[in-house]
Amino acid sequence: MKSDKDIPITRAVGRFFGHLWHATTKPVAPESETHTVSRGTQEARGELDGKPVTLRRTTIEEIEIRDDS
Repeated sequence: MKSDKDIPITRAVGRFFGHLWHATTKPVAPESETHTVSRGTQEARGELDGKPVTLRRTTIEEIEIRDDS
């Protein structure tokens, strides 16, 4: 049996494009469903070395529902 190093370049190129083809045409089925519960932003303004600075914190709370078949 030949190893992957022994295959011709044309077969390697064909495999490469085959992987790309399958990756772009295969439908993507989500494993879980995500719902956003809340989204909050806190912001504070100040100065650092005489330059204006904005400090921002964003919090997103989500619920993930898995479809375990």
